[in-house]
Amino acid sequence: MHRKTDLKNLLVGAGIRAAGHVQWRGRRRKARPSPLAAWLTPVTALLLGSTLLAGCGAAQGSTFSGIIEGTEIPIQTEVGGTVQSLPVAEGASVKKGQLLVALDDQSYQLQVQGAQAGVDAALAALRDAQAGSRAQEIAAAMAAVDQTRALADQSAANSKAAGEQVNALIANQSQLMSNLKGAQDTLAYQQQQLARVQALQQAGAATQQQVDAAQQAVNQAQTQVDNLQAQLQGIQAQIRQAQNAQAAAQSGYASALANERSAQAKLDLLKAGATDQHLKQLIAMKDQADAKLAEARRQLEKTRVTAPEDGVFLRRDVEVGQVVKPGATLGVLLKKDELKVVIYVPEADLGRVKLGQPAAIRVDAYPGETFSGRVSVIADRAEFTPKNVQTPDERAKMVFAVTVEITSGLDRLRAGMPADVVLGGPAGGAS
Repeated sequence: MHRKTDLKNLLVGAGIRAAGHVQWRGRRRKARPSPLAAWLTPVTALLLGSTLLAGCGAAQGSTFSGIIEGTEIPIQTEVGGTVQSLPVAEGASVKKGQLLVALDDQSYQLQVQGAQAGVDAALAALRDAQAGSRAQEIAAAMAAVDQTRALADQSAANSKAAGEQVNALIANQSQLMSNLKGAQDTLAYQQQQLARVQALQQAGAATQQQVDAAQQAVNQAQTQVDNLQAQLQGIQAQIRQAQNAQAAAQSGYASALANERSAQAKLDLLKAGATDQHLKQLIAMKDQADAKLAEARRQLEKTRVTAPEDGVFLRRDVEVGQVVKPGATLGVLLKKDELKVVIYVPEADLGRVKLGQPAAIRVDAYPGETFSGRVSVIADRAEFTPKNVQTPDERAKMVFAVTVEITSGLDRLRAGMPADVVLGGPAGGAS
């Protein structure tokens, strides 16, 4: 009875304040009679709700409001590259391990091939050392050194030529840009001349022939600008192709140089003969090559970014063709069957909230239905009431955040839904 009397007094007080507000507004326009719920202003309603919330406490049947939240998992890439495909649409349900984003793996495939070649070379060197060397093997090794050295020299020459071509194209681009600037200035001048002659013609001081000549000059200048712009686009495409060729030549040179060193090392081993210490070194080199191959394969696998859990692919933050860096966020996954509501309990009523305490949850989307939950987390520190929850007066009060884990209706409820939570509500399923 005491609680009901207090609630009645609160409602009456709120009604008086609301009536005063309506009377003030009536000076500006005529107020129409309506029930209490119809003429309560949003501010008065918020004050009333806040007063009721503070007066009821956290006993059985107390109602709190919050927003349903889900567990969001950022989908990040451990390697960089160009986004090749996005096979899953936003909002789609996914299973753990399902492909979400595929990056271009060509460079990683090459790294695996290079690492595999390193393993093969290390294994061959180890087996040769264990078997011992012969004169024929030494001669073959010397020939291999000569051959790889020649290939390295050729690769170096190709790389240098590619670099010179890139530099020449860039110089041509600079010249074209300068020419284009001059042509654009000429076009602007001819357009000014045309406007001047047209003005003179209107004043009777110029002939149509002079106007036509000025227009022809403008057309010629425009044609020159268009031609130079087309040439500039063409040379920019050539620069990109030349830069790609230069990168390929540099990669080929590095590979050829590595082959030369490997061949020279093999020749040196054959000449010196294998010792126990040298065999241990070759075994270590083989192990190192195996480790590099395993790491290259691991990096290749990372170009396929998969779902870490079952859930909903909530949002993607990249598009096909976009270049991403390691650590970039590609999208967000909403974890399946994990929903919660965070409510705020006044400090004085915290003792009546217990871990595992049942709660009833209602949402506007399903009127008349109740979903179950339980208290899963009680904050160990107080905080000021969040500004989006209470009135300015109530924001000065200390509250504790209480997390209510939703245990039923997970297939129907969605993150972002406003929810009313009744502590001490039924622990069963939706009703």
